[in-house]
Amino acid sequence: MNLRFAKGGKTVIYKIIKMTIMSQKDLIFSPKNWSRIATLWQRLQQSFRLMVGVPDYENYVEHMKKHHPDMELMDEKTFHRYCVDARYPTAGGNMKKCPC
Repeated sequence: MNLRFAKGGKTVIYKIIKMTIMSQKDLIFSPKNWSRIATLWQRLQQSFRLMVGVPDYENYVEHMKKHHPDMELMDEKTFHRYCVDARYPTAGGNMKKCPC
C-alpha cells in the first residue's frame, strides 16, 4: 500500500479507512454491529467537534439533568455564547484573542 500523503487527491486517512472497511466487511455490514458502529460514529463526531472547539450541547444537557437537576438549563444559543466567552474572555471590551 502506498502511503504518500496526497497522491491523486487521496489522503492517507482515506486509504486507511478504506483498507479497514475492506478487511472487516463481515463485521461492519452485520446488522448486530450497526449500533456499535453508530455509537463509534457519534463519538468520532463529538471528538472532532471538540478538537476544533465546538462545544457539545447534548452532552451539557445530559450532564445537567444527571448532576444538577435543580439548576435551570441554558438554551442552545446561550450555551454556545457562554462557551465562546469562556474560551475568549473580553474583560473591559478589549479582545486579547481572536475567536476565529
